[in-house]
Amino acid sequence: MKFNYRDKIIAGVLLAIVILLVGFFVPVKNMSKQNKADKKTLAEKQEIKSDYEAKISKIPSIQESIHSLYSEASEATKIFVPLDEVRSQIKVDNYMQKYADECKIKIKDLQLGSSTVAPLNYYFTTSSDTFSTLRNQADVNGNLKKEYDASIAESTALSQRSKENVIKTQYAMKISGTQEGVWKYLEAMKNFDKAVVINSVTLSDYTFGKNAAKNAGVELPESKDGEEVSVQAGDKVIKNTSDAQIVLSLYSVIEMEEPDVEMK
Repeated sequence: MKFNYRDKIIAGVLLAIVILLVGFFVPVKNMSKQNKADKKTLAEKQEIKSDYEAKISKIPSIQESIHSLYSEASEATKIFVPLDEVRSQIKVDNYMQKYADECKIKIKDLQLGSSTVAPLNYYFTTSSDTFSTLRNQADVNGNLKKEYDASIAESTALSQRSKENVIKTQYAMKISGTQEGVWKYLEAMKNFDKAVVINSVTLSDYTFGKNAAKNAGVELPESKDGEEVSVQAGDKVIKNTSDAQIVLSLYSVIEMEEPDVEMK
């Protein structure tokens, strides 16, 4: 089949149009695919952004919780003897001397021992359920077991609590005073507002001069309000006092720094 000049022109024009259309639609198709991929990536990024925004919105409440926990911890550690003071024999002596003056006893010696890391023990009553079998037989409604469990709940909780380590510093004290004065001093130390434990107390004369006076055939004068009195027995003076050797432990912790929770 032969084409004349006019047909060739028309065919050329049509071919050019087809080439142009193919050149147009192929990039558009590729762009459409790219657009879909970009939309998917955008959706993923927006999801990540939303997740970060949700986390950021929680930061103020988390900061508040951290500050609250820090305040509670600081309040709880106030009972411990400050570490910079516990290693100073002068400062500890000042602590002890205050109560000595109030109780009218004399501190003869104060020896600073070593500081070690030790577990802080909890004091609780260990209970042995001797009547469990009888209780179970009588416990028709289950109330007796509930009552018993409630009565030992605190001891059970303390026995299961993990022991925390603290710094323990031991001191050995030698004091002298009347019976009333020594008892008052021990009571004052028991009510001391810091973490102090009396480990042992040893009296040189548990009768506070009464036996010595009796053996010497004399009698001590009456002591009013725990005042120190004495009696002459030959060339010896007998007093209503006794030395007491006290070993005690002071507990300290290293204070935690305040957490830096500000966003920078």
